[in-house]
Amino acid sequence: MNVNDLVLYLFDILKGYVTLLAAWFLLLHFPAHKWKLFFATRKHLSTLQLHGIHSYFITICSFLIFLYIGGSIEKVFFNLPLSLEGKRKIFYLALIISKFSFLLMLFFLHFIRGCFFSKVSRICIYSNVFFMLLLFMQLVARGYFDYHGLNIFYTFGGWICYLIIITVLSIYPIRQTLGYFKQRRVA
Repeated sequence: MNVNDLVLYLFDILKGYVTLLAAWFLLLHFPAHKWKLFFATRKHLSTLQLHGIHSYFITICSFLIFLYIGGSIEKVFFNLPLSLEGKRKIFYLALIISKFSFLLMLFFLHFIRGCFFSKVSRICIYSNVFFMLLLFMQLVARGYFDYHGLNIFYTFGGWICYLIIITVLSIYPIRQTLGYFKQRRVA
C-alpha cells in the first residue's frame, strides 16, 4: 500500500464518519422537528437554538455533499489524457472551484432559510477558505512553476483543515446527546 492508497482509504473513512454524524443528527432531531428540519424558514426559527440546529444541519449536509463530490473530482482528473502539468492545473483548479461552490451553497442555503450562521458553520467557512488558499498555493507552485517544496505545508494544512471541520461537526451532536441523557437522568 503506497501513500496515495492510504490517503484515499483515510478519505473514505472520513466520508463514512461524516455520513454517520449526519444520520446521528437526524435521529436526534427529526422526531422533534419533523419536516421543518428540511423546510423551515425564518418565521419558524424563533430561538437561537433553532437557528443553531438548522445552521448545523445545513452545514453538515453541504459538507457531506461536497465531500463526496471532491472524492469524485480526484478520480476523474487523475484519468484525463493530459500531461502531468495539465492534470495538476486542472486538479487544483477544480478543487478550488469545489470548495468555493461549497461556500456559495452554505451562504445561499442560510440566506434562503433566513438562518443565522452558527459557530460550527463559521469555523467550517474559515477552514475552507484557508484550504482554498493552500490549493491556490499548490496550483501556482506545482502547476505553473513545477516546484514541490511546499507539498508538506499543503498536506499537513489540508489534513488539519479537515480535522478541524470534523472535530467541530462531531462536538455538536455529542453535546446534544450528552445533554439529552443528562436531562433524562434529572427527570
